[in-house]
Amino acid sequence: MRRAGRVVFAAAIALLAAPTAAADPPEPTAEASAEAHFVQGRAAFRKGQWGAALAEFLASRQVYSTWSATSNAAVCLEKLQRDDEALELFEGLLRAFGDTMPAASKEQAQHEVVELRARTSVVDIDGAEIGATVAMDGRTRGEYPPVHPLRVSGGTHTVRLFKEGFEPFEIRVDVAGGQVARVVAKLRPLVASGRLRVTEERSAGLEVLVDGNLAGVTPWEGRLPVGDHMVVLRGAGDLGTPPLSVAIERDRTTPLTLAAEVLDATVRVVPTPANASVAIDRVTVGRGIWEGRLRAGEHVVESAADGFTAAIQRVGLARGAREVVRVTLERDPRSPFWRKPERKPRFVVETSASVALVPTFGGDVAGACLGACRLGLGVGGAAMLHVGYELGTGLGFGVTVGYLAASQSVDERSAAVKPKGLPPDPGLAADRLTIRGAVPGAWIGYTAGERVTLRLRVGAGALLGVVRDGRVGRFTSSKESTFDLGPVVEARRAGFFHVTPEARVGLRLGSHIEVSAGIATVVLVGVQRPRWDTTHDLHAGRDGFGSFGADALVGSVVVAVTPGLGTRYDF
Repeated sequence: MRRAGRVVFAAAIALLAAPTAAADPPEPTAEASAEAHFVQGRAAFRKGQWGAALAEFLASRQVYSTWSATSNAAVCLEKLQRDDEALELFEGLLRAFGDTMPAASKEQAQHEVVELRARTSVVDIDGAEIGATVAMDGRTRGEYPPVHPLRVSGGTHTVRLFKEGFEPFEIRVDVAGGQVARVVAKLRPLVASGRLRVTEERSAGLEVLVDGNLAGVTPWEGRLPVGDHMVVLRGAGDLGTPPLSVAIERDRTTPLTLAAEVLDATVRVVPTPANASVAIDRVTVGRGIWEGRLRAGEHVVESAADGFTAAIQRVGLARGAREVVRVTLERDPRSPFWRKPERKPRFVVETSASVALVPTFGGDVAGACLGACRLGLGVGGAAMLHVGYELGTGLGFGVTVGYLAASQSVDERSAAVKPKGLPPDPGLAADRLTIRGAVPGAWIGYTAGERVTLRLRVGAGALLGVVRDGRVGRFTSSKESTFDLGPVVEARRAGFFHVTPEARVGLRLGSHIEVSAGIATVVLVGVQRPRWDTTHDLHAGRDGFGSFGADALVGSVVVAVTPGLGTRYDF
């Protein structure tokens, strides 16, 4: 419906093309010239040639302004996705012709204003020098502070401010439709500078644009930073000069005399990426969108940006043409611009607390739990401290100290007490197995990511501690009587070699602090398997005294899975 409304709007404009009467009627030749431009614009509009149509409608309203030429020019700007300029023109249309244009066309223009305001954004500049010239995407937008809001289309834009005696200010701004982007523009006084004196051969008073910013009117002289600058003269109608590069030397005045001429073509260069530099006929005219007048004929448009392959296009401009040149640069995968910068080396301190889960302690106790025997899951905890050094590549290494403890219950296990000089007394036993000890070692790992990190690490070292078995049971003596035994405790010093692969995901809360969650697998390999002491005498009921057999309290390999949370500090 919106597009259909615009077709009706354009049709209405075409039917109502007669100029509106003014208070002081223009010469017939001016009215006829305006109508001729309007007819040519209408023909280009019907063919979808928005740039050519825009040029004709603007020429028509420059000779003799009518609501029909103004509204058609605004529609062309909208078709060319220049929403901010289209909005300005529609608002100007309603101010100038709102009381005289047809009601249906006025209502349609009001709808366009509402829609365009929702799509356009505002750049709010603060902190600049009073009187500094403001340019947006190469188009002068007045002085600071601006009288009207600086509207732009959603996307990326280049903001430039210029004032004599200060270094030019330039910044790229990304804005979404309907938002306000705030720019703090602090202009720094010039330190190394020279002077430029610009005159025009015929002493015509033309505007002087330096690096896209309005500097003054010829004859003009002012201070500029040392280096290359782009100078353009701009006068009434199509009078002006093509872009020219001039070098400014420190503490010297550079004279520049230019001859204004008729520049009867207009080009608008839109590069992608938005911060790419643009050069016209080997003269760098700035970064981002550039629009200006040139001689009719062939011109060379160049664009370049870090990380992209430079592009060169030849553009032929006819007299009166208004061309839009879109230059899309191809990404250069070989450019160092795309290489991920290495982080600075850093010292790291990390602590973690985990739950330890052990499927089985193995050995002759948990490993012999068969049939009606009940084996519980080994449960415990671990606390670790990792200290080390991490290189800029993400590779790190260091030392670990910590503590690990876990227990497992074994119930209704078949066991026997061996009385001295008598056959074994069979029965059922319940064991509470425990491993605990200090965990010193070393680690090596790799960290990827900045805000969200993935850390892979492998640790190795020892577990130095104790294996303990607390046992109770009921047994049957050789006299067919039962007796209860325990609780009795066997605690043996033990040593294990451990290998601990680990994976963690972290979230940085600041420049130095990170919280993480992860899981590690602690693989304990027994250096010497602790066993029950057979010399430990036990009361064997009516059979006197006996002992348990030399049961291996743990297996040769014990595996613990340790999920947990941690914090890390780097400096």
